Amino acid sequence: MRQEQENPYSSILFYYDVYPQSIEEHGKIKRISTSRGDFALKETTMTPLQADEFVQAMRMLAKHNYHQVIPIIPTKYGEYTISTNSHTYYLMPWVEPVEYLGRESQEEKLIAQMAIVHRVTVQTQKFSKETIEKSYNRLLSHWELRRLELSRFADLAEAKTYMSPFELSFITHAHMLDQMAERAEYHLEKWYEICLEKEKYRTVLCHGRLSRSHSIINMENEPLLINFERASIDTPARDIAGFCRYSFPRAMWSEEEVLKWFFRYEKHLPLLDEEKHLICAYLNFPEPIVFAVEAYVQKKRSRSEIEHVQRLEKRLLSMRKVQRLTQKLIVEQEQEQQ
Repeated sequence: MRQEQENPYSSILFYYDVYPQSIEEHGKIKRISTSRGDFALKETTMTPLQADEFVQAMRMLAKHNYHQVIPIIPTKYGEYTISTNSHTYYLMPWVEPVEYLGRESQEEKLIAQMAIVHRVTVQTQKFSKETIEKSYNRLLSHWELRRLELSRFADLAEAKTYMSPFELSFITHAHMLDQMAERAEYHLEKWYEICLEKEKYRTVLCHGRLSRSHSIINMENEPLLINFERASIDTPARDIAGFCRYSFPRAMWSEEEVLKWFFRYEKHLPLLDEEKHLICAYLNFPEPIVFAVEAYVQKKRSRSEIEHVQRLEKRLLSMRKVQRLTQKLIVEQEQEQQ
């Protein structure tokens, strides 16, 4: 049995001269125990292009002497990833996680590390009206299609004599969601106008989906970052907005706690006005609700009606909290300017 489990990875490990004594499955991570110590083999579905961008991101971090990351180990031929017909693999040293005992929330520590990554890789790009317009129009078009999906779902629900509990819950909040979509478009327009006025914008190395599950706490109660598989050069606003969406539940939805995250971030890299507007745009658009509706329509039988309703209600609560949070972010920004 053990031999059957090892066979799928032996050809991969050969390229590292790693000969396992045992292999433990931890989801996509395989713990490889050898006479030379333990290693972590990550199995991914990265495309060749994503794998190249992943390696470039890791090299960029090394170039800037950023060490709060678990490094990837090259093969004996100098390659950093190995691809098969179905998967892409990379090897790391095995780091045993420890319980976090710090006073600050883990999210404060994580966003501080995100800010450091952004600070050491930040670049001010030459202004290109065509690039800014393309980004603006692409996101606006995407949002308009999403709003149309929500509108169609509302129309179909309202046409029924008896609505399901899910449909009733959605309809009750449909006006609020439409207002939030309009607010998102307002902030997107503000971002666009300021970029046109300044004739420049900033890019950073974005992790892509930083969260507790993509970090390991070390003995110093500091996070080591992992999983840069979706890393890209992009606006810091996208990384921050994604982090907030993943991490909001950890804050028990306290706006004060989330504002601490922004304060910690800005200790390392102060956000520009247009970046704050773009963060507010991303957070205000009800994309999580669109996903909940799609899941209800397309995979209705995979969850019970009550499970779909509970999922929707949690996301609606999150959107109401987002409204208050983003208002505070912009109010604080305007107060600083006065």
